[in-house]
Amino acid sequence: MYNTSKIPSKIIETELSIRLLEYLKRNNTIDDGMYNYCINKLVRKIEIEKNKIDDNYIENDSNYKILV
Repeated sequence: MYNTSKIPSKIIETELSIRLLEYLKRNNTIDDGMYNYCINKLVRKIEIEKNKIDDNYIENDSNYKILV
């Protein structure tokens, strides 16, 4: 059974990258084109990681370590 309290670290890291890009866009550090390009790549990366999740992936504790 899927435990919703466990989120793989790659997804967390990618979501943090999205938050950083949002901050940079708010402060006009990056333009809209670069922001959209990076966000699209990161969203695809999250979708790929979510598709990888199965019982073996969930049970492997190394998928939940942020610092290696």
